[in-house]
Amino acid sequence: MEADERTFGEKVSDSVANFGGSWWFIITGAVVIALWVTINIVPFLGWIKWDNYPFILLNLFLSLIAAFQAPFILMAQRRCEIKQDMIYRSLFREIKELVEADLSLEHEIIEKNISLEAELQTVRRELRTVKRMLRRLIKEKGV
Repeated sequence: MEADERTFGEKVSDSVANFGGSWWFIITGAVVIALWVTINIVPFLGWIKWDNYPFILLNLFLSLIAAFQAPFILMAQRRCEIKQDMIYRSLFREIKELVEADLSLEHEIIEKNISLEAELQTVRRELRTVKRMLRRLIKEKGV
């Protein structure tokens, strides 16, 4: 298992971002808001209404949640971008090395091809010479 090298703040920001971006957070928030509004609108078992319409206290709490949650999410996003950037740089280095190796092999193949082509030309010249010699011998012998 890989050691966790994150600081306490990074762990907190990742946890807040994970929770704040989850269905659990959305569903829990929707239930809490629905209960808050219901309790403060409908006279329910004689409970005291602490936040009458337009629910200023609820808006304050929602604004506070957003105000504190946003920086944590941004910090977590920034860390992911840095990690992703490091991965991309590593991949680009590997790709560059592979391309350089490929180019090196390609140059080697071209050089070998040129060398083989030169040898082939030499063999062709020698074969033409042998062919001429055989024709001459055939003419001389009258075969």
